[in-house]
Amino acid sequence: MGGDMESLIEQLKDPDEDTRFTAIETAVELADDGLLEQLEALVLNRDMTPDGRESAARVLARVESARGTEFLLELINSEDPTIRGLAVLGMSQQPTEQAVSFLIGMLNDSVNTVRNIAERGLLSLIDSVKQFGIPELLALLEHDEPLTRSPAARVLGATQSSDARAPLLQMLKHDSHWLSRMWAAKALGDLGDELAFEALVMSLKHDDKNRVRAAAAEAIGRLRAPGSSEALQAALSDADDGV
Repeated sequence: MGGDMESLIEQLKDPDEDTRFTAIETAVELADDGLLEQLEALVLNRDMTPDGRESAARVLARVESARGTEFLLELINSEDPTIRGLAVLGMSQQPTEQAVSFLIGMLNDSVNTVRNIAERGLLSLIDSVKQFGIPELLALLEHDEPLTRSPAARVLGATQSSDARAPLLQMLKHDSHWLSRMWAAKALGDLGDELAFEALVMSLKHDDKNRVRAAAAEAIGRLRAPGSSEALQAALSDADDGV
């Protein structure tokens, strides 16, 4: 069994994606404490390949034993953002309330790469986010950091929750940072709520940041509300080619 375990660990580090995928599926079925211990060491080993460490994190999240999840959750306290990112990547495999709450919390990480991994994880678990995560995401729209407010807005747009319309409109109209306003505009387009149309037109006409105006144009195009064509025709005179 020891030789088989060593072979499985090596397959998890293999550069070939298909080989790693097969090894992940095998490890999930066979995982015992001995294998879990090796996988934990692999996640923490800075000398290992990124692919191998990521595969180990995915297995730890998916095994039936609570040990894997407990290990990943403890990594939130690591000073190494790579380690925190691996924890986020692993927890993105779990469509659970615990995982959704963890990923939303990681949108507040100090490192942008970790926040990006958490955002992608939430988008991949959007059905679970709809069920468990709306209140926490809405609370993040009030966060001091625009790089936390913005991914929260994006994920809320993907949920298509009607509860998100009013706070996203507030963000679009009044947020002091253009990045937050841009993602609020995009999210309102994703919501598909025509009640956002007038606010988007105002942003398209008057926001002083070209990226926000471009996002408003895109959102208006997605809404296809009455008057959308006229608003977009008028935007053809915008000084910015991107708009």
